[in-house]
Amino acid sequence: MNVKTTIKHALRIIELIALGLVFFSVVASPGSAQGFTVSLQKPDFTVSPGDSRSGTIPVTNTSEETIVLQIYIEDWNPVPGNASDNAADEEGRGHERSMLDWIIFSPERMTLEPLSSQEVTFEVNVPDDPSLEGSYWGVLFIEAIPSEEPDISAPVGETTIGIRTVWRYAIKIFTSIEGTGIRDASFISINMEQAEGGFDAVAVFENKGNIHIRPEVWLEMTDIAGEVVYAEEHHEITVLPGSAREFKFELRNLPIESGEYLVMIYADYGVPTLIAAQGRVNLDITPPDPEEEEPVEVEEPEAEEPEPAPEVDTPTP
Repeated sequence: MNVKTTIKHALRIIELIALGLVFFSVVASPGSAQGFTVSLQKPDFTVSPGDSRSGTIPVTNTSEETIVLQIYIEDWNPVPGNASDNAADEEGRGHERSMLDWIIFSPERMTLEPLSSQEVTFEVNVPDDPSLEGSYWGVLFIEAIPSEEPDISAPVGETTIGIRTVWRYAIKIFTSIEGTGIRDASFISINMEQAEGGFDAVAVFENKGNIHIRPEVWLEMTDIAGEVVYAEEHHEITVLPGSAREFKFELRNLPIESGEYLVMIYADYGVPTLIAAQGRVNLDITPPDPEEEEPVEVEEPEAEEPEPAPEVDTPTP
């Protein structure tokens, strides 16, 4: 299917009353790399100042060799427009909502025999400080230590580059102070971009509150009669306070006809109203050209040579 897309779009932020909302949780499946697996949990605690919480992270060696892992913590800083950046200052304390000083964990290093398992334990000790409010976070990393150095030997006069791949898992730990959270968010832009076979719809969601948000975001397309002709949910993304994230829908070869459509991207971030951004798109969908049938060659039967007439004896007068 060939899609020629003419896009007319304008940003419009609207609020809708949320009735009968359905909330669901996403359970991540374990990941595996370099011969070990980690249960990819998302510890998320609600506490009061002075409280403590703890947890465990199962780690399994799935290989036939002994592996060594190191465990450490780092910050995950909110960066305007991109909440996924992991940045820290020289001391490893890069923002005002860091809780690295609150976390203790064990062990810092572990050796796993083939096909064996072990747990990393951690504890969050919240300071007894009444000024604490909103969300705090840190990241616990579990990283494989390569068993041998890459071979970078080379003949004299030649240069060789050694490449070594190091795998690590990041477990993000969140703590929110009970009764202090402020939820405030909005879509700050929406854009439709033409792409081969369709278009991309991209909305930027900004978290203006003081707690982390995992909004439920979905897209709906309606025709000029107001009927929903296509809908799609977005996967979960965490948006930190003071940051924004893109929610991108890659729409290709949609099962719809040519025409003008209203594109709505909605977000439910845990308050009584939804927020949404809308734009319009005009689709000119051209069906694929029918395949030209190759002419079928019909073999004509070969003409048979006429049989010679039988010889007749003619009497001589």
